[in-house]
Amino acid sequence: MGGWADGRTGGLYLLTAAFLTAWPPVRLTAQVAPNRATAYLHPTDVRDARALWVNPAGLALVREASVYAELAVADPGAHGRLRQVNAGFNSSGLSFGYQRDIFDGGRRGHTYRLGIAGGSEGLAGGLAVTRYRGDTKGTSWDLGLAYVWTPGLTVGGVISNIGQPVVRGFEQRLTFIPGATWRPLGPAAALSAHALITPDSVLEYAFGVAWWSVGGGGGGGGGGRGGAQAGGTARLPISVFARLDTDGGLRRGAFAIGFAIGGADRVGAVISTPGNVSGVDAASLYGLSTRAPGRRRR
Repeated sequence: MGGWADGRTGGLYLLTAAFLTAWPPVRLTAQVAPNRATAYLHPTDVRDARALWVNPAGLALVREASVYAELAVADPGAHGRLRQVNAGFNSSGLSFGYQRDIFDGGRRGHTYRLGIAGGSEGLAGGLAVTRYRGDTKGTSWDLGLAYVWTPGLTVGGVISNIGQPVVRGFEQRLTFIPGATWRPLGPAAALSAHALITPDSVLEYAFGVAWWSVGGGGGGGGGGRGGAQAGGTARLPISVFARLDTDGGLRRGAFAIGFAIGGADRVGAVISTPGNVSGVDAASLYGLSTRAPGRRRR
């Protein structure tokens, strides 16, 4: 991995300044919902464009270019309703994402996020600025860190909601999200955990497990690099993943389970249920394409 690119950093600073100047931040209500990726990924197991929403440091753990798109439906079935459309890209640590939320009563929420990340020798850091749009406006910042301690262990964390904007009538609390991913069987499986901690309490814990066929490579929820890049032999890599969310007292709050098919180009589906698994709250379908930087021709 390369170091910080001065030209790219300077360019992003100018772009961010214009972004915020055009829409001055105010602490008012806005329509927004959590990005769907935060329901099934962990801050230490995603290294593609979705890391922009989960942990911006993940954008630089692997040098790659990636694009993705995801559709989320609430109460899937006969009464299902499209609730969120989001998409984004990453180019070696420079990233942009867009999220559109569809609420009852015809209301719409728009979220824009810019991110930059860089690192060296397994240590990466990232910054993301989020702009909320809808009936009103708001802005927040996230800082992320990730470190590949050993080939089988990645640790990291995020400080999110810096600026504590008021969104949908609620102040978004400053939150620290430490986490770790352990791969006891090498690249074939991963165990992940993280916590959401505010200055006065532990909001929740999350625990996840992922497995992928030889050649699938990567991280939980298809978070890592695909089979074509990992050098495996499987013609059709398949990954499965599951996550349990609890409250601060370790009482079950929600489940998420999904699968993905493909390597560098893949599609995946995820469903979410309440803690008692009494039904399906949400389902989503995503597509992701990743590419490693090409070699320069002499």
